[in-house]
Amino acid sequence: MIQPCIRCGECAPACPADLDPQRLLAALRRDEPSAAQALGLQDCTGCAACDARCPSGIPLAARFTAARDALRQERQRQAFAEISRQRFEARDARLRRREEELAAERERQRAANASAQAVAAALARARAKRPPDAKDPA
Repeated sequence: MIQPCIRCGECAPACPADLDPQRLLAALRRDEPSAAQALGLQDCTGCAACDARCPSGIPLAARFTAARDALRQERQRQAFAEISRQRFEARDARLRRREEELAAERERQRAANASAQAVAAALARARAKRPPDAKDPA
């Protein structure tokens, strides 16, 4: 039967990684995984030597393993989110750059069309001023 931790300290000398399972457990119960990491949670081997020495019967190794797994999953989730953010920003920049290129191309076409139209209008005015019997060089 699992009882509350009585803070006897019997678990600490049993740990081959020289961790303080009592402090790790307290940090996890306070829902402070960063504090547990600072105390060496990642160094826990999961050997359960602390479980064997705990007079309260607390499954310390299982809790530490679950906490390590949860932290690893959170790091993976954050890494995936960062990669996704970078991919989105690269796509957004690529789309913006493409839109700017298209706008520049449209402006260039507009300018080319405007000058062609101006030349055509000037030719039409020149033809209109000529006497009807003059030959058109075109």
